[in-house]
Amino acid sequence: MTILQTIRKYEREFDLKAERFLWKHPFLGSLCIFVGMPVFVLICVCVSTAVIALPAAWLFGVL
Repeated sequence: MTILQTIRKYEREFDLKAERFLWKHPFLGSLCIFVGMPVFVLICVCVSTAVIALPAAWLFGVL
């Protein structure tokens, strides 16, 4: 089994579980989609920016 097939398998399983969750809990699911996902993306952007910017600032003597 190649890496791509493994990734596709886990992606399919995750999609099925997410769909099952959305059918069982429509309000909580929509809350997760429209509030949780944007917050998660913003947190990822902040962390990745800090990971890049802080070492660069330290390297150039700003910190």
